[in-house]
Amino acid sequence: MQRNAIMLISRIHEAAAKWISDELAAAGLEGVAPSHGDVLALLFRQKEATMHELAAFARRTKPTMTVLVGKLEKMGLVTRTQSPLDARCQIVRLTPEGERLRPAFDAISRRLASRAYAGFSPPAARRLEAALAQMLSNFENPQPERTQP
Repeated sequence: MQRNAIMLISRIHEAAAKWISDELAAAGLEGVAPSHGDVLALLFRQKEATMHELAAFARRTKPTMTVLVGKLEKMGLVTRTQSPLDARCQIVRLTPEGERLRPAFDAISRRLASRAYAGFSPPAARRLEAALAQMLSNFENPQPERTQP
């Protein structure tokens, strides 16, 4: 029975990604994908970020982040400039067009949370989040497995 959690998490991830894609399309945001969400979320929060900061926040590799930011740049939602302090570093900023996405993203985020937590009491939601955080930690910080005698 415990093995079902991994399968359920995978299915939740797939269903949520499809739901988000559908919501983005319904909001007229063709071309914007769920994978762009972390980039935009961080830029909505702090206006600019380095490619390294974006990759760390989104838990993506730098090459993957380069592709994601490149797509957003082609859509006119972000710009990349060289850091005046370090020529090896690129700074990513929202364009005015990218900033105009904020209300739609905020609304989609609220509806996503509402859908995900429907039927959960606040204590049950906190327990679920704690259990999932523990499971994530188990993968990110694995402890040596004990062998059974």
